[in-house]
Amino acid sequence: MMMQPKVLIVQTFYPEFLKDIYAAEPGLADLDFDAQCTRLFGSAFGTGDAYSHGLRALGCEAAEVICNADAAQARWAEEKGLRLASLPCSLPSPQPSPLEGEGVNIHDRRRQIIAAQIDDFRPDVLYVFEWCPLGDRFVAEMRSRAHLVVGEIASPLPPDRTFRGYDLMISSWPPIVEYFRGQGIASEHVRLGFDRRILDRLPRESPRYPVSFVGGFAPSHPDRIPWLEELLREVEVDIFCYGLERTRPDSPIRRHYRGQAWGWSMYQTLQQSRITLNRHARLDVRGSVNTEWSNNMRLYEATGVGTCLLTEQRTHLHELFEPDREVITYRDTAECIEKIGYYLAHEEERAAIARAGQQRTLREHLYTDRMGELLDIFRRYLGGRCRSNQSVERERHDNVPLPHGRGSGNPGATAPGSDFTAPARRVRCADRSEPREQATR
Repeated sequence: MMMQPKVLIVQTFYPEFLKDIYAAEPGLADLDFDAQCTRLFGSAFGTGDAYSHGLRALGCEAAEVICNADAAQARWAEEKGLRLASLPCSLPSPQPSPLEGEGVNIHDRRRQIIAAQIDDFRPDVLYVFEWCPLGDRFVAEMRSRAHLVVGEIASPLPPDRTFRGYDLMISSWPPIVEYFRGQGIASEHVRLGFDRRILDRLPRESPRYPVSFVGGFAPSHPDRIPWLEELLREVEVDIFCYGLERTRPDSPIRRHYRGQAWGWSMYQTLQQSRITLNRHARLDVRGSVNTEWSNNMRLYEATGVGTCLLTEQRTHLHELFEPDREVITYRDTAECIEKIGYYLAHEEERAAIARAGQQRTLREHLYTDRMGELLDIFRRYLGGRCRSNQSVERERHDNVPLPHGRGSGNPGATAPGSDFTAPARRVRCADRSEPREQATR
């Protein structure tokens, strides 16, 4: 029987979300580590625990931590007897962070806890969602503690980062994959997806919003505000967003603002919309901007819950959804306005597209499927190395070469693409304290 790798996943959640959830639940920070993490991952924010859930279903031992969930992380350190200078006994929420202290770098404390969690879990694969400020040096140091250190990113690459501490980089954005390969860094493409468990807990309700926009305003979304303002001159749109402070005081967006929507609230808002709008971020990859690819979480979140999605027409969209049969597309603002009017007036056609989009997502775009692809990649890059065989230190010194993906040193290597269906376990850590905007939103 093939030994499955042990995987530790390091997550990061938006600070705004963490602040909101701890403020809304004053007793949350007083709970033990497991209970806090159960609540945070159960909120359906971001990918939740879809990665560990899918990997566990495939027979892996998998855990997730949220490195910037400071109350949970501090509780873990306390429960493990980890000494952190000036760590308080009580863990206030949401601010100040229980990891903060005079003369203390909060990121260093987060790194200290994550390093201890890695030592405690002893993974074969350390998988880091690259929105948190762990840094190249820390990542490189962790290579002595795991057989394979993998990063995932689909947002603008910070100018001060090289990512060379990783053995492998994963991205859902093909131009980032090609960039890394061009730099001699092994990289593989794995698409985003939808967590099928969302539907099991989401009550089906009648639509209450004719047209909605759910998202945010950040530097990586330079045209979202003017685009929405132009739309609002002609159509009514209920707007759920973060970053409202970036709009002008007299912006029509403020009159249509309905608050922020995170996790379950976001899914409920999408599900209660007849049409929801999508506008991609402007993803600059070291000075190069590519607008041919469709790649953000809204594609799968909206279609997954059965909402009719109206998104930009892009060259490669057909590889994910059939335009104007499974999702509606627009080339410019005028066409967007025109199609909103048409499909609101033609309910049967709108509903048919919504059903077809959901069927496509549930058939081809589930995270359980994506984890099958990811596990194939892990196996290929691990090359049979596992904790049960020998120590990480020994294998690193044996100079066992890591395979490289296409365009990164081994032209004969092919990208994995296996099928899989299933669920997963968890450790938890979050570090998105000064996070960059996640461009896949």
